[in-house]
Amino acid sequence: MKDKQSRQQEIVQIIKTSPISNQKELNDALSRQGFEVTQATLSRDLNELHIVRIPDLKKGYVYALPENFTVPYAHMAEENFPLHSVRSITFSHNLAVIKCMPSFAPSIAMFLDELGIEEIIGTIAGDDTIFVALKEGIGREQFLPTLLEILPELRERIR
Repeated sequence: MKDKQSRQQEIVQIIKTSPISNQKELNDALSRQGFEVTQATLSRDLNELHIVRIPDLKKGYVYALPENFTVPYAHMAEENFPLHSVRSITFSHNLAVIKCMPSFAPSIAMFLDELGIEEIIGTIAGDDTIFVALKEGIGREQFLPTLLEILPELRERIR
């Protein structure tokens, strides 16, 4: 039985060298290296390693190591970044809720985090929903002008 540290090192190595788009592909690659893990264990490993999924022109989405991924401002606004997947943006006090098409929320949340928008203190992404926590005292009126200056294509999705 191989230990957790060895398994996680192998996960990092696989992600560095192969475009892996889902947990089944990753689990198959681990199996070829002698690691047998459950889906739950693999999910925990990906979480602990802070592995992210990023858009990929060939495979849709692939896993990436966070230290190797930076968000180029202009590139992310191009058509290969899934801003078109944003369905709506609504507000409640200092919380913005962004609804997306399934599986797009993590990438959009990471993009928002990387933009370094001063009004945002953090994001939490599920599969199709992002909670954007705004600084104390910041609401819709203060946040929207900044957001729309950077991402004007979101204007028609605000509710």
